[in-house]
Formats: sequence, structure tokens, C-alpha cells
Amino acid sequence: MTAAPDAVARETALEGISARGVGVRLGGRTIVDGVDLDAAPGTLTAIVGPNGSGKTTLLRALAGLVDFSGRVTVGGRDVRELAPAERARRVAYLPQASELRAMLSVRQVVALGRYAQRPGLFASSRSDEQAVLAALARVRAPELLEQVFPRLSGGQKRLVLLARALASGARTLLLDEPTASLDVKHSLELFALLAELARDGYTLVVVLHDLDDVERHAARALLLDAGRTQSWGPPVEAAFGAAAERTYGVTLVPRGRLGFRLPSAHDGAAAAAGPTPEATP
Repeated sequence: MTAAPDAVARETALEGISARGVGVRLGGRTIVDGVDLDAAPGTLTAIVGPNGSGKTTLLRALAGLVDFSGRVTVGGRDVRELAPAERARRVAYLPQASELRAMLSVRQVVALGRYAQRPGLFASSRSDEQAVLAALARVRAPELLEQVFPRLSGGQKRLVLLARALASGARTLLLDEPTASLDVKHSLELFALLAELARDGYTLVVVLHDLDDVERHAARALLLDAGRTQSWGPPVEAAFGAAAERTYGVTLVPRGRLGFRLPSAHDGAAAAAGPTPEATP
């Protein structure tokens, strides 16, 4: 007997995702080769590496979207043993770019996530509508509700796809370069939202390119090259050590970039008070 959706929600409230010896071959080529990974609830785990290193393919394998060798479990359950609807209630995959071209409203796109809770049912219920509104509010984009999805900006589409994932009830979110092409303000806002989700117990596995973002926001990092693990652990070790220099073919400069943050209430109070006098020796 299939568990009721609310029962699954309770069961999956705190579940992580693990990979053991995961390998993927596509077109006769090995893209991912024997990768291990553990992502715990309440944390953001980053997957990093050069272009073509297998990051997206690994993420899709974790979601059960490509054939793979090895084992992937969510909350101790093998993803290959889960029916599609149940897997969607546990794991949500957010691609870097959406291929959805149909002229659907944002309301309709987010409602697609409710399939995981109501497989085979096409008429939405009051609870479905509430879930759609709550998900858009959670990503701070309720004003997009009646807009047409294909006409949105890239950043807006990512928020809507994240809302769709939240509406599904999945507690493990796999995100492929969610901040790609975002300006610094919107990137910081998205990371603030991801940190909020982590505090609420979500398991987040995120493909990232910017190593500064990895250092600031990730609890652990997996460094890939040619589909193989080069290092794994805290970001300061995995993404900024000798393995990273060797993988990228660069010399890493500590604190080599400017840092940014979102403005706070303290900033507003300081601005209202006027410039701070220069300190005197």
C-alpha cells in the first residue's frame, strides 16, 4: 500500500541523501566515476569542478534521472526502488535553465509540483492552491502568480522552479547553478533563501562555479575533475587546497576578491546618522 502524502511528509521531514560508488556512462563515455557523497538535512553541500567535470550529470544521477551504477539513497531508501511520484515527494531537481516553453501561468507551473502529492489527479484542490501560494510566498515572488512563465527573466524563472519544488513537498533539493547569470544582489538574496531552507531542515545539494560562494555558504564541498572525486570535506579544504589548485590549474589567492552582503537595518540607521567622523590617532 502506498503511504498517504502527509505520512510521507512526516517520514521525510529530516532525511539526507547519500551516494556510494556512483558512476554514469553516456554515449560510451564515463562521465561520473565512482563518486561518494553524503548530504545531511539542514546543510548546503556544494559540487564544484571545471566545466565538463560531471557535476550536472552527478546531480541528475542523485535525482534518479539518468541510469547509474552504484547506489543512491534518500532517507535510507534506494531511489531506484521508489515509484516516480514517491521519489518526487522526496527529491526535487532544479535545472540551470528551464526547457518549459508552453505559455503557462506561474500559478500553473508551480501547481505542476503538486503532482507528487496527487498523482493522476488533474483537478486541483483547495490544499493545492494554498500550497502554490505558500511556495511563491516562500521564495518571495507572490507578485508573479498570474504572469506568463516563458516571459519571465532567467532569475524569476529560477524562483518559480524553486517554488514548484517546494510545492511538491520534497525535502531534498538538488540545484544546478542556481545563481548563474544573476547579478550580485539577486545572487545574495537567493543564497539567503537557501540558508533559510537549510535552517528549516531541508537537504540542499548545489552545483556552483564561484568558489567564494562555496566558502561562504556551503557546509561541505565535493570537488570533481573528469568525473572523479579530487577532494571532499569542508570548503576551506576541499575547494581551496592543493587539490583545487591542481584541478583548476591555478594558484588560489586567499581573500583575492571583494566581498558583498545584503544591506541591513543597521546600515540604514548608520546612513541616517550621517558620515562617521574619521578616527584620530
